[in-house]
Amino acid sequence: MPEESPDSGEKKKQSWIPKGFLKEVKSFANTEGKQMVGFVRDKFREAMEEDEHVEEPKQTGGEKKPPFVVLPPELLDALKSAANVTSKSVAELIHECVTRSLEDVIREEDEQKKDALSKLKLLKKEGD
Repeated sequence: MPEESPDSGEKKKQSWIPKGFLKEVKSFANTEGKQMVGFVRDKFREAMEEDEHVEEPKQTGGEKKPPFVVLPPELLDALKSAANVTSKSVAELIHECVTRSLEDVIREEDEQKKDALSKLKLLKKEGD
């Protein structure tokens, strides 16, 4: 009985795959990988350039820096009116609104996670 070498077993397993196809797949993966790396590098460079442009006005201390968020005049008027009524500053009102909204968003995300976990547990029980 002739013994088969381990290499001959691999050749039999791979014989159904044309060599040209493998070369084409490898070439495609190599090209796409290089393009993806280039794309990511470009995005990092853009982000770094934007950060440098944002930091430059801060270094010139004599000039007034632009506001972080520009609100429409109607919203600003509503905030000023609410500040007068509640005896809070506009900044305090904005802070409270953002905090409450973030709490609502986080609470909703937690509820969705809990729902998904309970559905997963039900599916596992049905599968058993």
